[in-house]
Amino acid sequence: MLAAFVLVLLAFGGFSLLLPVVPLAVVRGGGSEFVAGATTGVFMTVTVLFQLLTPKLNTLIGYRGTLAVGSSLLGLPSGLLALLDGPFAVLAISGVRGAGFGMMTVAGSALVAELAPPGMLGRATSLVGLAVGISEALFLPAGLWVLDVFGLPTVAWGATAFGAVGLLAAVRLPKVYPAPAEPAETSALDTRRVFVLLAGPFLVMLAVSLPYGAAASFLSPALDSIVHGSGAVVAGVGLGLLGVGVIVGRTFAGLVSDRRGPGALVFPGLGAAALGMVGISALVATGSDPWWFLVPTIVFGLGFGAVQNDALVASFERMPRSRLGTASASWNISFDTGTGLGSIVMGGLAGFGYVVLFAVAAGIVLVVGGPATVAARRTRPAREIPLPDTGDKVDE
Repeated sequence: MLAAFVLVLLAFGGFSLLLPVVPLAVVRGGGSEFVAGATTGVFMTVTVLFQLLTPKLNTLIGYRGTLAVGSSLLGLPSGLLALLDGPFAVLAISGVRGAGFGMMTVAGSALVAELAPPGMLGRATSLVGLAVGISEALFLPAGLWVLDVFGLPTVAWGATAFGAVGLLAAVRLPKVYPAPAEPAETSALDTRRVFVLLAGPFLVMLAVSLPYGAAASFLSPALDSIVHGSGAVVAGVGLGLLGVGVIVGRTFAGLVSDRRGPGALVFPGLGAAALGMVGISALVATGSDPWWFLVPTIVFGLGFGAVQNDALVASFERMPRSRLGTASASWNISFDTGTGLGSIVMGGLAGFGYVVLFAVAAGIVLVVGGPATVAARRTRPAREIPLPDTGDKVDE
């Protein structure tokens, strides 16, 4: 569990370090906001494609092999951002890194679920959220600070270092493969049934990850427009506190989930996420002091974290152990699809102003997330699929 935690931390650390940096570097280098958003969009598009392939890859080479390859692809090419210039080079590097990120997110979450002791799935998945939150809290602001002080090459090669250390962490992982499917599971859960069971958590995550993509890509340019080129520092602090909010939200949701079942905090989480986006939009409209933006980003992070954990636990509990990789892939695809759409679609809306961009993001949280939550609660598994004792697997 410790090695898995470290590896997820490194994966999201390398991801967070460059997530707001690359779009901002493109804009400051004279590129359009559409191209800036496309860097994250291409990254996430390739991420989703490889997330679809990762469950089968886990079966072929095990979780350790998948995570080692993913760490290499995510981290090692990052340094090329310091050597190559032009939009096509940046988009190509983003695509390669997205492939590694897709492999690591699915395999990492599924491995943690495989190793979770009985009755502790919610707390085990909150460890994933803890790793993600720590990486966001530390490395989202760190990347922007290093960019301003030392320049893009230092940030890029730093992300490469994350990939190298991730390879060392992967060696410490146990040799765990996905559990084979039972004949009864195969007949009870055909493709259509799996789709129906996972659709609710998928759409709920999509509703909150899209605004997250918008904030990660466009909070810095929005603040730059207010304080004329020096908003990156405040935006970095805000994104870091967003990560702290995610930690608190996911940890609390994990505790509640193990006691009351997943879903108890979805509606409050959606409300907090929407309120955070409304707050950002209002502050941009009034041209307020950039430090006030820290408040709505924390509020959004709390809601985002709570929804994340409840949706992940709900996805795992709707699948048998042999389909944990499928549940993990579904959750991660929704996360990354929303983040990518938040960059690309909102990049198009940025032409109408950042006020419109963040206001639309708030509306998406409510219009998509609310009905999806109601639908998910009406869709129950055909049978209860409890997670069996994993003591023997852990001992191995």
